[in-house]
Amino acid sequence: MFKLEPVVPTEKQTDELYRQLCARAHKISHTELPVYEKHKEFVTNYPYRAWFIILQNKIALGNVYIQHDNSIGLNCSDEVNEWQIKEILNEITCEFQPLDPVPSVRVGKFFLNVAASNIHLQEKLKKLGLKESQRSFIFETE
Repeated sequence: MFKLEPVVPTEKQTDELYRQLCARAHKISHTELPVYEKHKEFVTNYPYRAWFIILQNKIALGNVYIQHDNSIGLNCSDEVNEWQIKEILNEITCEFQPLDPVPSVRVGKFFLNVAASNIHLQEKLKKLGLKESQRSFIFETE
């Protein structure tokens, strides 16, 4: 059984989140690892609607957060299976409701952004019955 520990954040949580960030193989929002002080500033500013460290037997398996656009960020090791992902998502969506839709800004449902390279998580979500809704492309300017 797992536990979702709310990010407060404490120094221990900030350290754990940085350890997870350093170990992350799949990235969406950053290409270079921030220095610890920038990470600490980010965590202290708490940019999410809700943020949790995923624990099982006191061992951190990853973290999950809800953003104000109703997206759920799920960062966990490849060893986390479909059943565990389903339980994590069920717990989050039982505790929180999606924010109301705002046309052209926010859909009124929860959704997950998954790195294009994270095939393992994509397959697990498909097995759980989640439907792919879009693909994003980054336009690099000079």
